[in-house]
Amino acid sequence: MTRPGALRWIAYAFGARLPVRYAPWVLHDLTCRTWFLRHLARSAVQATPAALLALLPGPVWLKVALPLFVLFSTLFMATLFSPMVREKRLYQHGYLPEVVLRDDE
Repeated sequence: MTRPGALRWIAYAFGARLPVRYAPWVLHDLTCRTWFLRHLARSAVQATPAALLALLPGPVWLKVALPLFVLFSTLFMATLFSPMVREKRLYQHGYLPEVVLRDDE
């Protein structure tokens, strides 16, 4: 099973489709028992640009609160929509979620 490099994984975290040679890894990523934690990790990576909010002028509590708010709201939304995002990613990489996830749920 070939794992994507760091740049490809970051692109994958932001929703890009990986080349076909990574299909077995994608299947593992989306169907292993830790798929939900992996999904949250990808979502946290998507929220990392919010750290730039700390560079804005203002009180320290605001510089800390804004990025944390973005991170927590990102993780909350990722939790709510995780099954749909999982199915979309499986379909995007050539797998039928109805077949792959049949015994999972």
